[in-house]
Amino acid sequence: MADQESSMAKYEYFRKVDAVCDLFQMAIATGANSPGELDIPMLMQVLPEYHASLVPQIHPEVIESILKPKNKNTIVAHMSAVKRFVGDLASRIDEGQPVIYNFAVTTPEIFLGMDMIPVCYELLPIYIAATFVGGVDDDIDTTEDEGLPGHICSAQKAPNGAIKSGKMPLPDLLVKSTVPCNSSNMMYQWAQQEYGGELILLDSPYYANRRAFDYYLEEWKNMVKQVEKTTGRTLDEGLLRHHVELGNEQLSYLYRLQELRRQVPNPDPGMHRALDVAALYLSGVNREMVEYTKICFEEAQGRAERGESILPAGKKEIRTVWTWGLTPHMIYLPDWLEDNYGMSFLECGLSFLPADIVGYVDTSSIDSMIEGLAWRSFHMPMGRTGMTHADVMIEDFVGIAKSYHADAAVFSGHMACKHSWAVAKMLGDALQEQAGIPSFKWETDLLDTRFTPHASAKAQLAEFFETLI
Repeated sequence: MADQESSMAKYEYFRKVDAVCDLFQMAIATGANSPGELDIPMLMQVLPEYHASLVPQIHPEVIESILKPKNKNTIVAHMSAVKRFVGDLASRIDEGQPVIYNFAVTTPEIFLGMDMIPVCYELLPIYIAATFVGGVDDDIDTTEDEGLPGHICSAQKAPNGAIKSGKMPLPDLLVKSTVPCNSSNMMYQWAQQEYGGELILLDSPYYANRRAFDYYLEEWKNMVKQVEKTTGRTLDEGLLRHHVELGNEQLSYLYRLQELRRQVPNPDPGMHRALDVAALYLSGVNREMVEYTKICFEEAQGRAERGESILPAGKKEIRTVWTWGLTPHMIYLPDWLEDNYGMSFLECGLSFLPADIVGYVDTSSIDSMIEGLAWRSFHMPMGRTGMTHADVMIEDFVGIAKSYHADAAVFSGHMACKHSWAVAKMLGDALQEQAGIPSFKWETDLLDTRFTPHASAKAQLAEFFETLI
């Protein structure tokens, strides 16, 4: 491998995400609390050439958000975890590890237990879209140029385009549970036909009862056997237990944060919800990600004990549940809403795990760990609420609205999530009737910055929150 280009240098998505981690950490390390306090000319002189070339492309509002004291420490911790993950992933690929892409709902510990580092297919584009003006729009266009329609999910269009352009490696293996939509299922099949590798599908049942889970568990076990057969790797009990224990510890802080956000005022900044989604997709991958969730919890706990708000002084808190997704290419949006309208981001449909139902993975045996990971996957966001009776999603979020003392709800509807739009009206009616709160529905795209431009998104949300002030 000595005469070959390293994966970190070869694949732009790896290199770009790694550089983002460096840039954010360096900016925060200066001690600046706002972009105006940053000495940009000095930083440009000391930055590596590649890093310096990226600086003009970064959203100014992202820099403004990460430099705020309420976000600084958690951003540094999260970037440390992601940098470690991308570096380890690139090194393992250099060593000859198969390239395994897993869908967001399939928690990664099972692959880590086979001594492989997987990469969530939808993950790396999130960081790039969140950081840079124009994000991954070019990669989305590359996929659409192949004749694929614009209404399919950008979360798969972006990595598909990146693989086509050589920005991400070709897959040896793609693992996909069949939730939550036909769009994502077809995109994985298209990727397999276009780029090769093997596609393993876990058939996900429509129902959410025990009989349905028993069926899913058998699918999960068959997936493990297929991955072992395809890769030649064997699930190692000790290695699996190590990563499951990391995942359990990580979730212990997530669950406690969910409890803290029930308090008034909410002590946990809203910008962290997008990071929590990414952390779920990297559950158990390294100690640094556990530290991220720990720091989030400890800082929020400290604010709660002191009765401190995350809002500017004098702002009335508008406690808000985001009932479906969020908008990664506007990662700063919750911070902007906090400062301007007193919006407090309680939960979102892509990061909430019901602790009383999901719980922790039993590490007593290899069988208990396989079953526990399948159970978590079964109830992961998009899995639990994306392809079953509407009652599950409605009951979850009405319960959240009541127990978190919510004042309002926002349905941030991803344009490709047709399954979620089907329940939006019923959910809004239930929240009004049972929790007594109004709902606002708006249409956006997870990664495509052009579908609902930032200015339009701000104007729509501003109009809603102004009625609640």
